[in-house]
Amino acid sequence: MKKTMIIAAAVAGLALVPSMTFAKDKKKDATINVTAPGLPAVTADDKDGDDKDGNKRSAERVHENKENRREKRDVKMEQKREHRDEVREQKRENQDAKEEARRAEIEGKRVARDAKKERQAEKRELHREHVDEVKGVSADRERRRAAQDARIENKAERIDAKRDRRDDKRDGQQEALEARRDNRDEDIALKRDHRDEKLEGKRAVERNKEQRKIEREQASGQD
Repeated sequence: MKKTMIIAAAVAGLALVPSMTFAKDKKKDATINVTAPGLPAVTADDKDGDDKDGNKRSAERVHENKENRREKRDVKMEQKREHRDEVREQKRENQDAKEEARRAEIEGKRVARDAKKERQAEKRELHREHVDEVKGVSADRERRRAAQDARIENKAERIDAKRDRRDDKRDGQQEALEARRDNRDEDIALKRDHRDEKLEGKRAVERNKEQRKIEREQASGQD
């Protein structure tokens, strides 16, 4: 009796398996429509073919809408390029202003040092005249003064040569910077031209497809 009940329960369980499997397959095959809350579901047919009222749009109307979107995209792209050019130009102006301020500071320091040297030279000459008036002219003193003047002159020449080398180095760096800027501008212009040509070729293909669709629609309407 107990074995009979176990067999009957097993048969009943096997009978339920197909229906459960079918239910799982049905859930798996169901299409899931993921739509943001509050927005209507949009299908592929509604994207370009139907308007808001559900009426089928003509191929010419679809073509006009796409042309309008292309024009808006071109305007937006041009605005973005102008903004990038303005940012790049402003950055360069700031960099040039900083370099100009640095050069002005260097030149100011040089003028101050040269003025100090001139004052020292005047003071030294007055001191020599005073010594000569008190002690009289001395050949040995004149020899020492000549050697001192030669050392001062040699030092001034070394300073001037060092200044010239630094100026040449700064000028070379500025020229190299200008060359890099020109190369960058040329690269940007070439990239933009290449992108425009590529985009225009893609649009030409799209327009040809749209035009053929318009012609087929017009031909079917005449029939």
